[in-house]
Amino acid sequence: MSITQLSSPLLRFLFIEDLEDDALLLVDFLRSGGLEFDWQRVATEQEVSLKLQESWDIVFSDYTMPGFSGIHALEIVRKHDPDLPFIFISGTIGEEIAVEALKHGAQDYVMKGNMGRLLPAIDRELREARSRRERRQTDQLLRKLSLVVTQTTDSVFVTDREGHIEYVNPAFELLTGYSIGEAKGKTPAILCSGQHDRNVYCQLWETIVSGNIYKGTLVNRRKNGEFFHQEQEITPLKDEQGHITHYVATGRDITNRVNIERERARLAAILEATPDLVAIFEPSGVFRYLNGAGRRLLGISLREDITQYRMQTLFRKDIAQQMMDEIIKSASQDGIWSGETVLQIAAGRELPVSQVVLAHKNNGQEIEFLSTIARDISERKRFEAELQHQATHDRLTNLPNRFFLVDRFTTALEHARRHRHYVAVLFLDMDHFKRINDTLGHAAGDSLLQQVAQRLHSCMRANDTVARHGGDEFTIVVGDLDDPENILGVLRKLRKAIERPIIVNSQEIYVTFSTGIALYPHDGTGIEDLLSHADIAMYQAKSAGPNQYRFYAPNMNVRGHELLALEADLRRAMEQEEFVLHYQPQIDLRDNRIIGAEGLIRWQHPTRGLVSPADFIPLLEKSGMIVPVGEWVMHEACRMHRKWRKLGFNDLRVSINVSAAQFGDADLLAKVQRVLKEERMPHQALEFEITENILMRDPVSAAELLEAIHALGVRIAIDDFGTGYSSLAYLKRFPLDALKIDQTFVRDITSDTSDAAIVEASVSLAHKLDLEVVAEGVETEQQLAFLYAQGCDLVQGYYFGRPVTISEFIRLLQQ
Repeated sequence: MSITQLSSPLLRFLFIEDLEDDALLLVDFLRSGGLEFDWQRVATEQEVSLKLQESWDIVFSDYTMPGFSGIHALEIVRKHDPDLPFIFISGTIGEEIAVEALKHGAQDYVMKGNMGRLLPAIDRELREARSRRERRQTDQLLRKLSLVVTQTTDSVFVTDREGHIEYVNPAFELLTGYSIGEAKGKTPAILCSGQHDRNVYCQLWETIVSGNIYKGTLVNRRKNGEFFHQEQEITPLKDEQGHITHYVATGRDITNRVNIERERARLAAILEATPDLVAIFEPSGVFRYLNGAGRRLLGISLREDITQYRMQTLFRKDIAQQMMDEIIKSASQDGIWSGETVLQIAAGRELPVSQVVLAHKNNGQEIEFLSTIARDISERKRFEAELQHQATHDRLTNLPNRFFLVDRFTTALEHARRHRHYVAVLFLDMDHFKRINDTLGHAAGDSLLQQVAQRLHSCMRANDTVARHGGDEFTIVVGDLDDPENILGVLRKLRKAIERPIIVNSQEIYVTFSTGIALYPHDGTGIEDLLSHADIAMYQAKSAGPNQYRFYAPNMNVRGHELLALEADLRRAMEQEEFVLHYQPQIDLRDNRIIGAEGLIRWQHPTRGLVSPADFIPLLEKSGMIVPVGEWVMHEACRMHRKWRKLGFNDLRVSINVSAAQFGDADLLAKVQRVLKEERMPHQALEFEITENILMRDPVSAAELLEAIHALGVRIAIDDFGTGYSSLAYLKRFPLDALKIDQTFVRDITSDTSDAAIVEASVSLAHKLDLEVVAEGVETEQQLAFLYAQGCDLVQGYYFGRPVTISEFIRLLQQ
């Protein structure tokens, strides 16, 4: 396209030139080249700014002018219009200055002594300016459309022609709970609620793949499982050949509207279906409306005109007017009257009711009409005693609950104080109840709790209290003890009561308890102290193994204070850098060399010395500090691995344990990625050890998280294999690299045929699943020989060395 074609309508040129003669020469040159244009000359900054308010097709500027530089002129033009062509025409501009001018946004430069390039430059820049403006307008339009899609309250998502989601807008994320990262690559089936027949979705798909727009209302499901109603419109997008390339779905949440319409219909149905009397009446008492239940109660047929009855007919004649006066007065003042009354119903019977009367006022605040709801409370009156029982007893077992226990406990203590007797409180926690629940189901667990409760109750005296404390925990208060040792007889009775198997779903279950005992007045004089001390004693019993009991004693109280102080110190341990990692070597039996180590946390207390993990790990988990401490362990293990690599040990790996709280941390994956990056850790050199029980709490979520971690290259090992679920199915479900046989099976493999068989089977199974096998707790040469014979891959244990400091481990590597 030529300048002539572009020059209709008349072109307008702006010259920024301090010398008018130079401007006239330029004009003559351009017109001699066949250009027709209007032009004006400016020479100052103020004139430039003023003239830029008008429309121009191109700007020509001298580079050097007195008091006003061409570069500054260019800046002014660019602020006004970034697309307006700007060409320097100067006799003083050099190559370096020209390059600088182009960097600042000039389109071209022409020397006054060589004007041959000017006309082609003008032709080019007029065309490119139009293209730039069109692109900018297109970009602006796209930005506006993007803002519309981003800011609209309607849900929008785009899929490819196969239905895989490529984009979702913020409204979609807010409505469904799925982020763009979670939705991308999925299909809209993630929103499927199961509320529609399969044919609905088939018809939808047939509509859009045939190139038609689908419109309809769907019930979808949010990420959290909640349903929502949505007006959905799905439009196929086609290319120039008419082929479908994408689908755009817009949806409007109409859940509130559907719910409101549903509630209106439901309210109308409820008014007629409710067993409560519902009526609307005038201030004089004349009925305007009475629902079916009210008609039945008063013996009024559906054909009778309700306006011949008055509100006063609901009450006995001797109190009718008094009730109406009280109701109208209270409703006028407060807008509502409520109370319990007795209605006079059909056949002269009386019915106790709970009644509410509402006053509905007009704009003048005068009562226009009143409405009332009267509910039959005869059953409530009849069952008040039962309600009281339910308030003080556990619904599942019918045993006293904690509130009633405190009341009975108070009575027992008062009696003991008067008669100088002893009172014992026993805190019982069922051993391995969670395993029963997980194996047989919650219904079986409930049945077991009911039968256990019955047995506990049946073996106690009438004045003793057996209460369900919550979950699988029971509390027993035994009063009138002449001697504290008498409680041993109670323990024998309890054990005898539950030593027989309990039958649940035709299966025999043997139940044991961990029992803690506190005695009044030796272990406390207040209820909360005694309950707390019994609880502490119970945990001492549980730590000793199943079916154990422990008495609370003064030295246990001292221990409790020590633990509190220890927890306070623990919260400062991170800040004071008191945690260290010790490393236990892992030996490859195939070539008898160290291939890595397990990093084990230790606490170097400033005054207590090296604190046992058994003392502080439970405190970390209980307080929630295990999550940040676990992240520190990751950092430290990777940092030490970098130190090994600097010393030339490049093919080692390091294993660390991941706790249940860490595994439940929503940010675990991000933390792993950050640690690997910050510590420059070879991904395959890091191994996570996770116990079976952690994985089986939520197998689906666990599998997703492990897949993501494993995709980074991090190894996954099952720790303490055989002590948890020991399910073969999960070994196939999860992305595993190694299986660690627990030391409880390794300890007696040379003397216990059962343990030997378990280890042999575990090694064989792991190898068939292409898993590496690590045996923990190897302490003797005989154990090592057995494991070698079975083809075990790796071993660790005291036979090769205890966990050692980083410096000792490096010395071990160097030796």
